[in-house]
Amino acid sequence: MSAPIIRSRRTLHGLLLALVFIYVLFLTSKHVGQSQGEVSHETVNDKLPVESDAPSRSEPDRVPEDPYIKDPACSWMPDSSKILVIMKTGASEAFNKVPTQLMTNLRCLSDFLIFSDMKQTIAGLDILDSLDTVLPEAMKDNEDFELYHRQKSCLVGQEHCNSAADNSASGAGWELDKYKNVHIAEKAFSMRPDYDWYVTIDADTYLLIPNLVQWLSTLDSKKKWYLGSAASYQGFPFAHGGSGYILSHAALQDFAGNHPGIANQYDTKIKEVCCGDYMLAQALKDTIDLGIKNVWPTINGEKPFTMPIGPRQFCEPLVTMHHLSSEEMSSFWEFEQRFYESQKPGPDRTLRVKDVFHEFVKPRLQEKREDWDNLSEDWFYFDPEERNDHTTRQKNRRKKDRLTDLEKVAHKSYEDCSKMCDSKEECFQFRFEYGVCSYGKDVVIGNPRKKSKDEKRRWMSGWKVERVEAWLEKNDNCEHGLWAEPH
Repeated sequence: MSAPIIRSRRTLHGLLLALVFIYVLFLTSKHVGQSQGEVSHETVNDKLPVESDAPSRSEPDRVPEDPYIKDPACSWMPDSSKILVIMKTGASEAFNKVPTQLMTNLRCLSDFLIFSDMKQTIAGLDILDSLDTVLPEAMKDNEDFELYHRQKSCLVGQEHCNSAADNSASGAGWELDKYKNVHIAEKAFSMRPDYDWYVTIDADTYLLIPNLVQWLSTLDSKKKWYLGSAASYQGFPFAHGGSGYILSHAALQDFAGNHPGIANQYDTKIKEVCCGDYMLAQALKDTIDLGIKNVWPTINGEKPFTMPIGPRQFCEPLVTMHHLSSEEMSSFWEFEQRFYESQKPGPDRTLRVKDVFHEFVKPRLQEKREDWDNLSEDWFYFDPEERNDHTTRQKNRRKKDRLTDLEKVAHKSYEDCSKMCDSKEECFQFRFEYGVCSYGKDVVIGNPRKKSKDEKRRWMSGWKVERVEAWLEKNDNCEHGLWAEPH
């Protein structure tokens, strides 16, 4: 009797897959013509198209006719027609990450571009090759481009070719990825030169579009802006790419519009640096003397379950989050829909860090979780003589001076670690693992850890729930201004 049930389930599964494919094809059909920018291979400038389907800057109130705007699932979305979203991905990950974006955030945008390290299509949507204008001398005898050439010769799916390769696609993809950023900025402006704002994100970055639209409306795109979450490489500040970064029209016009071929000036320099987001920042500084304005935590590198929430970030609005899986992205999309559909128009419609806390964090808080890492890493307690494998962060953040009696024994057991946390008003949570006690000044859910057969090596996490609830009673009513001035 089970065979008909199995067949019916298979039929239903096949039908659902077919419907998803047809829906994505419908959503992306409008963009096939818009995103085709590959032409001759004669010169760099020949390969950068100049035609634009973007809304005219002389018609700021015009909303383009587009099926994305009419999608009933996007009824809560504001007009984003002055903003171009640019997604950066790689051929080794595109089919795992991009479809979820198409079914959530991208479905509500009037226009967007997706760049990768290989020309592909997903359900009819063009994925553009960001590296096809890299100088030949930068590619020659450069192992960073081994994956780029291997992908083009793959006869089957990229996943199968990468699994058979000697080096991992993730490691090789990281080395190749750093060559993309400057080229993407140049290509995007050439293809769509008429937008007010250019927002670049990764394929695992979640973009809160209503907050983005509201925030950028408070800034002048005719001024040069380079906005992001500040990171540093060799003392030089840059906008962390995974968190996302934003360039105004004035900035990109000066950088790419007034300096044709600018990306090629950095092709041979990138091999010696860490990453493409840093290289873009260096190019902006060299070319138009533009530095980053830090807007953390609005542009954020964490996600709901890894985001430290508390005194350091609570009332601030969010525009991006990073490292979301497809499941997490779908869950947040559904929450965002419920949030905006339940709110009245006005400043309260702005989704803040505290709203993420109430939806994703507070319901999951409990006094203790075994085989769990709640990412408590503000201060550490351990005996350096007991182990020789402490991490650099543990060594740098080890508290060793003027210890109280409870702090002196905090590393002895989970119970001792908990008592130490009780003694510190700023301690919201703590973690114990094999002779290392640590505590956190914010609240984080964290991640599961594999259960160790050795009881001494099990990860144990605890939260001071009553202390958190008392803090919430005093701070849950956010009254200060929404949008901090970029600095």
